[in-house]
Amino acid sequence: MNIFKFEFKRLIKSCLIWALICGALTALFLALFPSMKDMGMQELMGNKMDALPAEMLKAFNIDESMDFSNIYNYLGYCIQYIAMASAIYGAILGVNALIREESQGTIEFLYSKPITRTKIVTSKLLSIVAIYYVYIIILGIITMGVCIAVKPEEIEVMELMMNLKTMFIGISLLGYIFMSIGLLISTIVKSDRGAIPIAIGIFFVSYFLGIIGKLKESFEWMKYFSPFDYYAPTTVLKDGFDLKFVLIGLGIIALSTVASYTIYRKKDMRI
Repeated sequence: MNIFKFEFKRLIKSCLIWALICGALTALFLALFPSMKDMGMQELMGNKMDALPAEMLKAFNIDESMDFSNIYNYLGYCIQYIAMASAIYGAILGVNALIREESQGTIEFLYSKPITRTKIVTSKLLSIVAIYYVYIIILGIITMGVCIAVKPEEIEVMELMMNLKTMFIGISLLGYIFMSIGLLISTIVKSDRGAIPIAIGIFFVSYFLGIIGKLKESFEWMKYFSPFDYYAPTTVLKDGFDLKFVLIGLGIIALSTVASYTIYRKKDMRI
């Protein structure tokens, strides 16, 4: 349990920084919502979108009939960028989880203690899962507070809260998927020097596969390689969760985690 406490304390500062920055960006996006209620602004946005091909709009999770004067449409569109940042943060947590000790030489200190490799992985995993949960809670509170401040009078607070809860469940699943993939990579890579580029690369490769999958029907199968599209905020707010993608996401988490334990137990460490 000491490893968990140490890791949690080590990561909490960066967690707060990520949460506050993403929260500030969310507040900035939502602060612009009242101006979207202006019909002139909505008409301008509509004309701009009409000039783009429907396939291009779909690729970036924009519906042709999207009304930015509707708080849920506007929220889903804006939060998708925060969801992308959250997925990258989850991947960074995962990629740095195990390789850091080996790369910095502190793994030798851990091996001097009566602790198994399984316990090391478990403690590290629990710490990053908890840290990401704290991040989501802080971001969710900020988003909820700003949404309540700018919401139209006809929108009930409870309705807004339930929709936000659904959206943040999706963001949480997205982050944990990339975290588990990052954890698996952490058992394979040799150094933490390229950890952040690897984490960012993991996300954007999958994201662009999703874009390609939406541009042409014959490439639709590529969406299965894009976890972001499983829980895109615009889709989740409009249609809820697709059980198929929920199960695929949970399957990725389970397989990546099991593989991480298996590889790490057999790995030759650089001591």
